[in-house]
Amino acid sequence: MKVAYFPGCTLKTKAKGLDDSVVDTARALGYDLEEVPDWTCCGATFNLSVDNIMALAPPVRILANAQQIGKEVVTVCAGCYNVLKRANYTVRNDPEKLQKITDFIELDYNGDTEVLHYLEFLRDRVGFEKISKNLKRDLGELKVVPYYGCQLLRPHEEVLLDDPENPMILDNMLEAIGCDVLEFPHKGECCGAFLTVCSNLEARLAEPGDRPDNAVSDCSYTIVNSAGKRGADLIVLSCPLCQYNIDYSQERIIKEHYGFKQVPSLYFSQLLALALGLDMNKYSLDDKHHFINPKGVIEQKVLSQREVA
Repeated sequence: MKVAYFPGCTLKTKAKGLDDSVVDTARALGYDLEEVPDWTCCGATFNLSVDNIMALAPPVRILANAQQIGKEVVTVCAGCYNVLKRANYTVRNDPEKLQKITDFIELDYNGDTEVLHYLEFLRDRVGFEKISKNLKRDLGELKVVPYYGCQLLRPHEEVLLDDPENPMILDNMLEAIGCDVLEFPHKGECCGAFLTVCSNLEARLAEPGDRPDNAVSDCSYTIVNSAGKRGADLIVLSCPLCQYNIDYSQERIIKEHYGFKQVPSLYFSQLLALALGLDMNKYSLDDKHHFINPKGVIEQKVLSQREVA
């Protein structure tokens, strides 16, 4: 069964492991994710300027092109999901903006395309129960914390993925593949987001305590330190920017906080691929893509165990 799929820019560059594991796990579960024709960047962040409606052109164009494949489009990057979902919400509730955008992009679109995060697709189209019946590896020794971040959950009235104060969709998916899911009160907190994307000039000019990367490491410290104290083997997430902040900030954190326990991070689709018995050598579990490589804990707690009969 074919389903429209929007990978986004980062999944074709820095987050190939996320892209490949999404496509492969969907195929293993009976679905063919077909990339949206002629896709471009969605804009990376949702434009909050009321007057600048041209910022809606890229995501609406993606949604219009997705209709060539079907009525739904799946995406997995938290940023892409946030942009597509909120752009769709905006044009569905503002016919004048929709008309201006469709006139500009010269494509017909009436707001009918449904945007699904891959987690929603797994829950509502595949079914967690079906996934549980197809497991090939035992993940019961893995203690994990689910990390949602900001963009999967907010603003709630536009995104509607889950309860922003107590989200459970990722928790439930991790339980379905057999992980030991730990209680985690910081699952919806910000990791520092785009503060990490600052120019070298800004960093040099800032006072030492005001550097943007300091703010990122402070946010990430709260998240990772809590995960470590709970005994987590992995922080499981969906967002490439969150993965970068949480992973690479630990290089700074370990120098500033005595006794800090480093915790590797992994995309939920990589963990799903592991559970389904796929070849983990395909999914960027290496030092090039991780400051703290999760491969060691995976080999120790999963790959050394017997596969599920």
